[in-house]
This record gives sequence, C-alpha cells and structure tokens, in this order.
Amino acid sequence: MQMGHEFQKTQLPRSLAAVVERYSEVYTIVSPPRCSSTALARVFWEQRSVRYYRHEPFETTYYSGESLADVERKLAAPLDLRSLKNIPAAADGRALVIKEMPYQVGENFPLLAAMATRPVVFLMRDPRLSIASRMRKKQEVGDSPLFPHIESGWDLWRRQIEWCRQEGVEHHLIDSTDFRNRPLEVLPELFGSLRLPFEASLLAWRACPEVELDNLGGRHRHLYRAVLSSSGIQPELSEIPPLDFFPTEEGWRDHVEHCLAIYRGMSDSAARIRPVSISSPAR
Repeated sequence: MQMGHEFQKTQLPRSLAAVVERYSEVYTIVSPPRCSSTALARVFWEQRSVRYYRHEPFETTYYSGESLADVERKLAAPLDLRSLKNIPAAADGRALVIKEMPYQVGENFPLLAAMATRPVVFLMRDPRLSIASRMRKKQEVGDSPLFPHIESGWDLWRRQIEWCRQEGVEHHLIDSTDFRNRPLEVLPELFGSLRLPFEASLLAWRACPEVELDNLGGRHRHLYRAVLSSSGIQPELSEIPPLDFFPTEEGWRDHVEHCLAIYRGMSDSAARIRPVSISSPAR
C-alpha cells in the first residue's frame, strides 16, 4: 500500500454488511504492533455479551494480496469464545471484537470503522518499546530485525485517528502502559464509554495456548504465545531503550525518533483515556 492515498468514507459492501449484521455489537481495536492489543482484546473476551473474536481479518490482504472476499470469510467464521471464558459458556450475547493493525487494514480503514457499532479503540505504546519488541520477535524466528517502516504502524495509525476526527467517528486512545499498570483506573472508563459493564474479574482469564490466532499458516504464531499462555493482565516492566539502541541502517534510528514524536503528540489528545493520577503528557 502506498502512503499517498487518502481515506474516503464509504458504506460497507452489501455482502460484508450482511455478515456484520449477524452480530449484536462490533467492537474494534486498532494498534501498531507490540502495543499489547491482544491482551486488551482478552479483557473483552471475558465480557458476557462478547461471544466472538476475529484476529486481524485484513492480515492476508497485506501479506498475501487477498481480496476483501477473504476478509468477509474471516468475519463470517470468527473464534467462538464460549469455551475459553473463565466462566464456561458465559456468553449471553452475540457481540464481536475485531483487532487489527494500521498497516494491514491500510486503505480499507474506513470499512473497518464502518463496521464498528461503538467508538473505535486506538492503542499506543512508547514506540521505543513497541519497535524494539518487534525487532526482537523478528530475530526470534531468524528474520532480519529490519522490516519495512510502514510496518511499525505509527504513520498510518496517526492518519487513521486524524481521519476519525475529520469524519466525526467516535474513538478513544489508550496507552498500553496505562491499562497494564493501572487497569482499574483506565478500563472502567473505556468499557463505560462502550456501554459494557466492568468488574475486576475481567482482568483474569484461562490460559489457552492451543488457540490459533495466526492467519498465515503459523508464520506469526510466536507473536501470541505469551499472551495466550498468560492468565491475566501483566504490568509493563520493560526498560525504554535509548535511541542509540536502534541502528542507523536504513534510517531506523530516525524513523524511531519520528514515531516517538507522533506518540508524544498524540499522548495529550483529548480522546485519550488516562489514569486519574496522570495529568501531564507522556514522556
């Protein structure tokens, strides 16, 4: 996908709209890689009204060149969460949660926004942490740690938020460090805005390492191993690396600095849900 395109507000194609209409509500989470978005999604899994989850339905349009028909097929066959909840069969609704990456949905972001029946949730994390984490995960499976800059997610993430502002699409920003370190200060407000109940029990869940979230035949399976094996929200304990941790090769250090400027600029947004104890912009 080229960066030069402009997002255009659009209606869902009839066939895709018919799939979405099967669900009582559709909640959407959009996040750059390695910002704890799957962990946030797991809090949604424990909601009684949430029965279904679809992990990154646009992933194959980016990596494999699939058409929107593949997205439609994925949304028509989501993960049924009933057997995975802490309370077996605790799902008395038909709500769907969709989690997606900015660069994977790309120019189709207006379609994703049109699916949402409640405010879009945008996640963020200090990009020195998120990008360093993605580099380590690349190395973990023998890949080069240097990936296309678009896949850091930050430029498109900002543009998607700006598009929501311009088009009047309701949205919230959540810092992953906030919801991981102060969940009882942040998540009640988030869920309240989505008209979902909140209780502390949502922060604990059953480990389910056998669940398959990857859409690419196991290529990205290692990315979800930790969160699927976990039993609840884990605090953010990672040290923020200095800029000179990142290589100058292929402009990476400059890119991280650019992403950090985006993060700092967005951290003071009026759309951000922040802990009561934090009133100043992020570092």
